[in-house]
Amino acid sequence: MKKVLVTGADGFIGKNLVNTLLDKGIEVCAIVYPGNNIYKDCNNELLQVKCLDLNQVLNHVREFPTDIDVMYHFAWMGVRPELRNDLDMQMINVNMTLDCMKLAIAIGIKKIVFPGSTNEYLYYGKPLNKDAVPSPNNAYGAAKIALRYLCSDYAIRNNIDFVYTIIAGIYAADRRDNNVIFYTINKLLKREKPSLTRLEQLWDYVYIDDVVSALIAVGQSGKGNAVYAIGHGDNWELSNYIRIIHQKIDPTLPLGIGEVPYSSDKLPCSCIDLTDIEQDTGFRPQVDFEEGITRVINKIQAEIVVEHEK
Repeated sequence: MKKVLVTGADGFIGKNLVNTLLDKGIEVCAIVYPGNNIYKDCNNELLQVKCLDLNQVLNHVREFPTDIDVMYHFAWMGVRPELRNDLDMQMINVNMTLDCMKLAIAIGIKKIVFPGSTNEYLYYGKPLNKDAVPSPNNAYGAAKIALRYLCSDYAIRNNIDFVYTIIAGIYAADRRDNNVIFYTINKLLKREKPSLTRLEQLWDYVYIDDVVSALIAVGQSGKGNAVYAIGHGDNWELSNYIRIIHQKIDPTLPLGIGEVPYSSDKLPCSCIDLTDIEQDTGFRPQVDFEEGITRVINKIQAEIVVEHEK
């Protein structure tokens, strides 16, 4: 893998992937949304940036190099929870992604890596792998699943290796999500008690560095038309992660596990089966949760100190 194309290169996964690829000496053609060129101060000669609305990408085919080995397609609109059932917006994603497939064919790309998430499989009930049955619960998830099959079929008919990835819950020091991990961290750092359910759901969390390593491994060695689950593989009850956070910050603080009732009798599940990606690419996660969450906590604590000094 010598040259890659990354759509959505201004997003969280995209920018981390681009930076790591450049560090490895791999040429990158990065597509960012107009007005959001986060690479404007980057002088790396291996990086080519295109500020482009992907809904118009087929009007710019001749502007792309014809020696790209792999396309990572991360561009997506309507990711925020309040937009996930905006059907019109999700349909834009469908058309945009199919246009990117047409671009790949036009410029001779032979492998495409497409990201899904465990959110599309929350009620499957078992560790996710190539045999997992989708269970999307919003338009966002339905669009992702539809494109998994549409793009796979389109790729096969055009001799392209299409690789679908199911990515577990990503966390990082420079990312703040609206989830139970960051809710708990923020509460405990404020010396407040977090109010939580019993947290019996089985879950997997993966640090961003491992996600990027897995994506690169898949781009280099992943098999065509394969499905790879990407995560750390802990598959613990959520309470385990929260208790680690509690111990890291202050185990003497109150922890309100069990104070909030479940909203449904059916618990979601977000577990990962790493067998296929380990076997086909040699990928092994390197950052365990205790190490990764320590980085996150230290980063947030440092920001609080700076804020208080102002």
